[in-house]
Amino acid sequence: MTPDTNEIARDGTVARIEPKSMETLVHLCAHAGELVSRDDLQQAIWGDVVVGDDSLTNAIIKIRKAFGDDARNPQVIETIPKRGYRLIAAVEHERQRPLSATPRNRQPALLVLFLAVIAMAGSLFLFSSQQPSTAAQNPVTQSALADTRTRILVAPFRNLSGDPAQDYLVRGVEETLLTGLAQFPRIAAMQGQASPPADYRLEGSVYRNGRRIRVEARLLEVATGIILSTERHEGDFSDLIAIEAEIEVTILSALANDIEIANRTSASRGYTHSVDAYDLFLRARSALLPRDQSGNARARELYTQAIERDPRFARAYAGLALTHAADYRNGWVENRQDSLNMALKTAQIALGIEPNMPEQLWVIGYVQTQLREHAKAEAALKDALELDPFYADAYALMAGVKTYAGQPEASIPLLREAMRLNPQAGYLYFLLLGRAYYFLGDCEQANINLHEAAVRNLANVETRLYIAACMVEADDLDGARWEVEEILNLAPSFSVESFFNSYPMADPDQTETLTHDLKMAGAT
Repeated sequence: MTPDTNEIARDGTVARIEPKSMETLVHLCAHAGELVSRDDLQQAIWGDVVVGDDSLTNAIIKIRKAFGDDARNPQVIETIPKRGYRLIAAVEHERQRPLSATPRNRQPALLVLFLAVIAMAGSLFLFSSQQPSTAAQNPVTQSALADTRTRILVAPFRNLSGDPAQDYLVRGVEETLLTGLAQFPRIAAMQGQASPPADYRLEGSVYRNGRRIRVEARLLEVATGIILSTERHEGDFSDLIAIEAEIEVTILSALANDIEIANRTSASRGYTHSVDAYDLFLRARSALLPRDQSGNARARELYTQAIERDPRFARAYAGLALTHAADYRNGWVENRQDSLNMALKTAQIALGIEPNMPEQLWVIGYVQTQLREHAKAEAALKDALELDPFYADAYALMAGVKTYAGQPEASIPLLREAMRLNPQAGYLYFLLLGRAYYFLGDCEQANINLHEAAVRNLANVETRLYIAACMVEADDLDGARWEVEEILNLAPSFSVESFFNSYPMADPDQTETLTHDLKMAGAT
């Protein structure tokens, strides 16, 4: 390898890795055969810069991928659980010209470290020397760098009523404004941390008292802190949809945006003119959040009522499709196939009513994932991201699809962007990240994320399954068996066979690995 150029050569092929990955590899080479703790590595590579544990993990993953190293049967870098890493390949020192040097523009002699991996069997997969950097490959980064739209960060709105029962309404107003603004071609509306930073910030509050509602919103210029507009809208609850539309118009006016808004109606965004239908829709979304059987049934009831009040309510159909998909996925009905067929049919109705809504395409992607039609799922999600490049859930679901298809390494950057775009997403992003790390053989990072998921949703069976599997990998069979007992308390009819009957995993090796670990943990 040539540290100065971040190049690795094998069999006449040159690969480039990121600078931090190369620095990590050089440090491990300097301590070849020795255990190097994670803390020591982070201090050596990043110094006083505060980074998450995942930064080092990613560097190790990229090194392994460049060498085609298997974390479960390593020949280059060995993971020492809960402690650190050890370079186990032989290291020799040579003096030679840099791997891709030309006499005209390179120094003639540089110190080159050559990793002699004697025990590797078969040819190793290497990156092409023409491969772009991770940042250049990242679809979020590409979209952000090429994006010339006005960027608005929609901050979490406050619930001034003091009643947690109204949280669904506050979240709904916030998300409705976010989605509404995102539909304008010259505006990029987003949540969470933005990179590059947002131009403007929208913040506000919602207060409901009986049939009266008050929504306050203000728009600030991020660079200067100057308040461009402050609006207070108060009226009957039946005026809520009109209030939200007024706020959008106020924002566009404050930005001197010449977008044609005369024909922009709530229905054109997939919403509804019916306040009753809209309130039922927001309540249904809130009922779905626990992702349990009773919440799913309640959500279906509310979505159905919303559709009865407005048969053209596209988003309500999309939500209804999700409840049927959840019945299939979790085995909450006797005839799973009927549920899956109903999910696809209902999602297609939503898309037929409003074909240019990212959320409808996301639902199609989700249903196709459950059908194990992963290519179709990715196509729908890519279409959703064409419409909204900052749609966090689309990146998260695409990451899940990548893992199901046997590409867990591709999931991690997608999930990081999803978390950055929507830090309040809840347990699911952590579960997806933990699952990807498990299949990459890094149960230390998997456990960090899986336990974050468990803290946010103790009743989720899939999270506990992967925690149990990681415990088996760490030889903690007692802990793994305890987790399986907890799973059976949550789902008494659980079996490994029934789980995989509806689990959209397509990679046979990953299926075999998880099945083995679950059975070692005592699952039947």
